[in-house]
Amino acid sequence: MPAELCAVCHAKKAKRHCPGLGKSICPTCCGTEREVSIDCPFECSYLRDSRRYDQARPAERPAFAFPDIEIGDSFLHEHEQLIAKLSIELLVYALSNPRTTDHDILAALEKLVRTYQTLSSGLYYESVPEDHTQAAIFRDVKKFLDELQQQEQQKGAIRPLKESELLRSLVFLHRLGTVRTNRRLRGRAFIDFLRQMFPAAAPTKDEPRLIVPGA
Repeated sequence: MPAELCAVCHAKKAKRHCPGLGKSICPTCCGTEREVSIDCPFECSYLRDSRRYDQARPAERPAFAFPDIEIGDSFLHEHEQLIAKLSIELLVYALSNPRTTDHDILAALEKLVRTYQTLSSGLYYESVPEDHTQAAIFRDVKKFLDELQQQEQQKGAIRPLKESELLRSLVFLHRLGTVRTNRRLRGRAFIDFLRQMFPAAAPTKDEPRLIVPGA
């Protein structure tokens, strides 16, 4: 009986089951097409191994967008809850829309930063992305932040959230995503990182649920 051939290249022997395709593929195509032409589920053992490998190997520090915006340790400590809530909002959106990629999230975050830069200067102009998916993420997060500010005002918060604080929180997440993404076309390494950081926000197999962290 002839050996089964790879479902991607149709040339090499198929040695790995690909849960993204539901077929068997060769190790070479698994490595080169992973999160490029194949939508890999988070649970794939080969994907998980590649995540560990990527994090373990030395990497050059990426060039960050908005280098003029400083984010110190004191800001991160004081705004830990805000950043966590923002992270969960992004994560829940991505898990509810499985074709969302790291690139989509980073592009939406960049446009949100530009929007809040304008707001901080006293003007109102939304830099909405042209891409449909990225625009949807933009609107989802913008609505979330608008509601968060409204809640602060309704509670009569002594120190309501400022646009500049939202701006820096968005910049931090953009930088975090820049470090965590693997830059593959369909890459979701940053989303996977958020999933590991906030496991309670990920829906179970039985029912979806959202838990906002208390710390």
